[in-house]
Amino acid sequence: MAKAFRRPYRVGRSRTGLGGFATREIQKNELIDTYRGQMIDSKTADERDNRYMFEVNSRWTIDGSNRRNLARYFNHSCRPNAESDVKGHTVIIKARKKIQPGEEIVYDYGKDYFDIFLKPVGCKCDKCLEKRAAERAEKRAAAAGKKPTVKRGKVAGAKKAAPKKTKAVGAKKKKTTKKRK
Repeated sequence: MAKAFRRPYRVGRSRTGLGGFATREIQKNELIDTYRGQMIDSKTADERDNRYMFEVNSRWTIDGSNRRNLARYFNHSCRPNAESDVKGHTVIIKARKKIQPGEEIVYDYGKDYFDIFLKPVGCKCDKCLEKRAAERAEKRAAAAGKKPTVKRGKVAGAKKAAPKKTKAVGAKKKKTTKKRK
């Protein structure tokens, strides 16, 4: 008896919203899913306000906004573990390398999509977040080298000023009470 087909991934919560996560080990070059949707001409695609468009060629585009198209949940990454491939008028998503269970399935959306949608808000893939964190740390280290060192709220090398004792006119002494156990 033939085994029923089961998707090798599940849709779950990701850093960027929803994403596809491997439920079993996916081998290199293994088919993960096909990008499904209504085939529309590129002129109509330009008129629709939709992020789930997949351009097949200069004339045709797949509108993948239908929720049955689970491949739409695969997110972008600058260091992808999957890739898209156009075969005729069908778009397939296949693994570029071995994907472990629990690992998010990501592929590169391409330069056009990146420039229009991702670049203005910043890429949120793991590699880009690590890169930006390293750049911030580098800037902090460079800025710290220019400023005087601060230890425990005091600037090193500064003279300590004598504290001034002043009492406000008409101020009453506060009573302190201890809590009993």
